Amino acid sequence: MIRTAPEPQRTIIGTFLVLAAVVAAVAPMSVALRSAAVVLFSYLAFAVGGMPFAYLAALAAPALGLLAGDVAWMIMLPVVLSGNLLAMLGLEYAWRWAALIVSPVLLVVPAVFVQTMARRELFRVELPWDDGRGAWVGLHLLVAAFGVLIALLVDRQRNRPPPELDRSGRSPTDPAASGRARAR
Repeated sequence: MIRTAPEPQRTIIGTFLVLAAVVAAVAPMSVALRSAAVVLFSYLAFAVGGMPFAYLAALAAPALGLLAGDVAWMIMLPVVLSGNLLAMLGLEYAWRWAALIVSPVLLVVPAVFVQTMARRELFRVELPWDDGRGAWVGLHLLVAAFGVLIALLVDRQRNRPPPELDRSGRSPTDPAASGRARAR
């Protein structure tokens, strides 16, 4: 699993990102942008605090978005919640490079299913897709792929071994140590 930040920073930054997801969910933006912002903050919460903060941002923030009183958000909430849950499950169980494909695809599966079913006569319904159905899917695929890449980069940075120290106890990459070596 991902290596998270040290404990005080993990809780503080994870809580901040969950609250940022809530703010994005109630912000007066289009439904597609609100949903994409919640997804991005969920991936960032995963990178910093791990899966508990990611699930909280992905599932609690959209539900709290109902506080804004937006009817379009209420109509799209089942699609948003199911996509976010599937994306976080894909991120958790396909972690590392497979998650780069699995998680974004699982994020848009409910939206693609609803688009397909809404064309049939029995299930015909008009949903507030804002910029169109393809734009919703494309935007969410890009945001999810970007979020997984950020999480992979943060995890890779944390897994690097610490630099070796020289005899004076300083890192060879320390600019102050290299300046002293040139002065000698």
